[in-house]
Amino acid sequence: MSDQNSRHEVTRRQTLSGLAAIGALGTFAGVGSAASRGTNQDPTQFTVRVENVASLNEYPTAPDPPKSTGGAVWITPGAYGIYNGQNPILGRNTAASSGLEAIAEAGRPGGTPENDSLVTELENTPNVAHAGAWTPEDTVEDPNDPLGSVPGAPPIAPGGAFEFDIEAESGQKLAFATMFVPSNDVFFAPGPGGINLFEDDSPVDGSVTDDVILWDAGTEPNEDPSSGGCNQAPRQGLEFGNPDRGPDENGVVRELRPTDKVVDGYSYPDPSEAIDVTITPQ
Repeated sequence: MSDQNSRHEVTRRQTLSGLAAIGALGTFAGVGSAASRGTNQDPTQFTVRVENVASLNEYPTAPDPPKSTGGAVWITPGAYGIYNGQNPILGRNTAASSGLEAIAEAGRPGGTPENDSLVTELENTPNVAHAGAWTPEDTVEDPNDPLGSVPGAPPIAPGGAFEFDIEAESGQKLAFATMFVPSNDVFFAPGPGGINLFEDDSPVDGSVTDDVILWDAGTEPNEDPSSGGCNQAPRQGLEFGNPDRGPDENGVVRELRPTDKVVDGYSYPDPSEAIDVTITPQ
């Protein structure tokens, strides 16, 4: 094992211990189960897998925790909705909801002291049939978490994965949001068209990563992900104990990658280089 990998393991251990102790990236009470508003049709059950496929050295010059992730990209728990019609989580060039801000800035599907729960917002959206969150308890792999336990702490490191179950009927789609760490307000989510769960009434089976975009929520000015900025996760929670730390940007949701609609001078991986999402019908 290289000295650099050893550094990542040690710093990951320190950071995850801190996150678990102070809840730096998430509180999850009450968001683990899905709300449902279905029809009389028999739904199809799916397993959704969200895997971190990023490099441990995405930001090789990044400082050690608590100022950063030690150079790796982490993926947090997230919120999802099964819906018909318009995407209930985001619209291109529109202001992020309070719940989406909580995900994008702090990785919290259950909300923050200043922002609402995205799960609750989705439950109260008429065209959403089911809403829920995947949480630390849905961690199925995290090999670069040297704590050696599943579930691990809130985020997953490269090689880690969440798995959770959903149900949907023909014609329904999947929308979700999960935070990209380290960042101020960057998140992964499908585009405004969502993810089709059926093709010609047959359940989708396989990778849907091509439908996933890296977004800038427009709620907080960006800092360099390799810098360990004081308003970024994980530093904002681990070092300062404040998931809402940072000035307001008052902007709109824009694509960050792969289309480079946001040009902030910083480096971000394309979505497929950091996240892999697969859907498997049961």
